[in-house]
Amino acid sequence: MAINIEHRRVQANGITFHVAIAGPSDAPPVFCLHGFPEGWMSWRPAMEALRDARLYAPDLRGYGETARPRDGYDVFTLTDDIRALIQALGIDKPVLVSHDWGGALGWIFAHRYSNLIRKLVVINCPHPKTLVRAVLHFEDFQTIRIPWVPVFEIPWVPEFFLTTALGRWGLKLSFTLREGEKGTMNVALVEELVSRFQKPEDMRGPINYYREMVCTQLVPAKRARLEAVYSNPITVPVILVWGAKDGALSARVALNSGLDAGCYVECRPLPGVGHFVSLEASGKLAVEIRRLLNPNTE
Repeated sequence: MAINIEHRRVQANGITFHVAIAGPSDAPPVFCLHGFPEGWMSWRPAMEALRDARLYAPDLRGYGETARPRDGYDVFTLTDDIRALIQALGIDKPVLVSHDWGGALGWIFAHRYSNLIRKLVVINCPHPKTLVRAVLHFEDFQTIRIPWVPVFEIPWVPEFFLTTALGRWGLKLSFTLREGEKGTMNVALVEELVSRFQKPEDMRGPINYYREMVCTQLVPAKRARLEAVYSNPITVPVILVWGAKDGALSARVALNSGLDAGCYVECRPLPGVGHFVSLEASGKLAVEIRRLLNPNTE
C-alpha cells in the first residue's frame, strides 16, 4: 500500500517552503536534506521504507515548489533556512539526514545548531572543509572528480543548457551512470526529478549553491566567517553513510571529515552502492536510519 504523504506550505526565514511529510505524527522525527539536482522526491523511497518514523522532506531554497529568490544561496542563509523550518514545523530534536549538497549543509548546520538536532547522518558528502582542502591539494584525484564545479561559475550558460532537452538527458545520465550496480537506480523517479527543470529559472537556484560556496572560499571575510563556524565542534553523534562505489566524491577524503568536524564520525559503508543512495538502496539506508532511531535494532 502506498504511503500517505502530506504536503505543506511553510513560511520560514522570509520565504515559503514546500515540505513533504510522511509517517505517524507520534513517531521519531527525521528531517531530510536533498542534494543536487534533486528535491523532496529523492526521499520518497525512504518514506516508503521507514514507515515507523516521521519524515520531513523540504524542497530546499530555489528547488521545486519552494520559493526561488535571487539571493540567499550562501551556506549561512541556507542553514538558517533549516533552523527556521525545524522551528516553524515544531519538530523537537530530529535526526538530521542529509545527502550530497544537503550533506554539506548538514555538516555546517551541526556546527552552528547542534542543540536543535539529536543526531547527524551525512550520506556521501565529506565535511566541506575536508572537501575543499582535498580539491586544492589534489588528494585522491578529488580535483578532477567534480569537473562541473568550475563550469557552474559561468554566468547564465549552465542553467540555460541544463534545462534544454539535451541538458535534461545529461542530468538523467548523471544519475544512471553513477549507480553502484546496474539496474538498481530508480529510473522512473530520476525522470520525475529531471522533468522539473524546464526553464533556466528552475536551475538557477541550485547552481547558485555552487557559485556562492566558491565565492565564500574566495572572499576573505566570508571565508573567515565560515572558518569561525568550523571552529565550534559538532556536539551530536555523527554517522557518515557512504555508498562505496561513488566515483565523484572520494571515500578516502571523506574519512578525514572527523578532523574538521571536531568530533568522532562513525563510518557506515554500503558496498556496491553508488552516490545516490536513497535512489538505489533505500532499503539499506532505512536500516541505517532505523538503527539510530532504535539502538537495539541491528
